[in-house]
Amino acid sequence: MADIIQFPSAPGKEKSKPAQVLAPLPPARPGLRKILWVILVLCWPALRFIMACDVLFQLLRALVLWDTPGMHAGFALLLHFAVFCYLTWFASYGAPDAP
Repeated sequence: MADIIQFPSAPGKEKSKPAQVLAPLPPARPGLRKILWVILVLCWPALRFIMACDVLFQLLRALVLWDTPGMHAGFALLLHFAVFCYLTWFASYGAPDAP
């Protein structure tokens, strides 16, 4: 174990007064983000499976319609995949901070 050495206080320096403790804030009602996060997390196992099937379908559709003029299946795949990635991130890391 180490020795603890107490240094003398500086001469002429007054001791500071303890800070006043503020009363805790009343609990705020839950925001829209918190409500959406709870609903998403409760539905997440089924929603993740449905979204994964949707992205797979969009991938197969993009492969079939790759060289068809006027069909924007590649952009639809990117959009569906981006939404799937965002929902995965939101369910994992988007938890609102506890008060």
